[in-house]
Amino acid sequence: MKKVKVAIWGINVILVGIVLFLALGKGNTDEPKYTTYTVKAQSTNYFTGVVQADEKNAVSADPKSSDEVLASTQVNNGQKVIKGQTLFTFYEDMTSEINSVNLEISQINLAIQEVNKNTTKTTDDKMELAKDQQSLAEAQDKLNKLNKQQNRVVTAPISGTYYKDSEGHSYIYGNPIILGNVNEFSLDKIKIGKSVTVVKNNGKEIAGTYSQKDAIPYNNAAVSYYHFQVSTDEKLPYGMHVQIKNKSLGYKIPASAVKDEDTVYLLKNNKKHKVILNLTKHGNAYYTKEDIKAGDKLVLF
Repeated sequence: MKKVKVAIWGINVILVGIVLFLALGKGNTDEPKYTTYTVKAQSTNYFTGVVQADEKNAVSADPKSSDEVLASTQVNNGQKVIKGQTLFTFYEDMTSEINSVNLEISQINLAIQEVNKNTTKTTDDKMELAKDQQSLAEAQDKLNKLNKQQNRVVTAPISGTYYKDSEGHSYIYGNPIILGNVNEFSLDKIKIGKSVTVVKNNGKEIAGTYSQKDAIPYNNAAVSYYHFQVSTDEKLPYGMHVQIKNKSLGYKIPASAVKDEDTVYLLKNNKKHKVILNLTKHGNAYYTKEDIKAGDKLVLF
């Protein structure tokens, strides 16, 4: 009986030893623990905008007085024009005034000729000649103004597109640009010269560039808002609404996950896998657009 108890006691000791071995040994057989970073989806900022003219100048086809008439219209609605191009001509009969000034000019020229006949001019002659020459210049200037008034011409003040609205007002619209607005919390996302993607109202994407950003808000109530402009090589129609999409830098990778400027370690099934990436550094982080995806775990060092 005593031998049986000893045997049972021995078996129990062995079982306890096995349990302790398994409990203590398990931690030694596990893979080592790592501090990791989970790759997040690429962040993209979206803004809205509408195509407007960078300049807008009023022009008029209306006569300036009851004596003036519209002589010709040399532009059609929606037509492209260049700066200085003739848009309208007007006529006002200034024959009487022009003839009167021409007679005055003839008389002054005769007076100048008389003075110039004297080869030796006295002081009075010189003073009279200077006075006549001043009068001649003033008369010629008056004649030029009368001729312009008689045949007045309206030209395009800028290059752009001529448009006459439903109320009869005429304008020259400058180059089409995209005008957007941004609040104070996202103002730093608008960087002059930075490339963006413009999504047209049909879904087509074209390249654009931030070309201007206001320094002063147009609305500074509870939250301040600022205008900004985007330029594109493709001329978009006035009034088109678009989306403006900042180009993503790629997947963000903290500097502590990068070795030798181009190497990271992916953690899969508790095992490290070395991956060499094409990385771009911005600030204190790296970015890449390929060979990793959102949700990947990177080992931190």
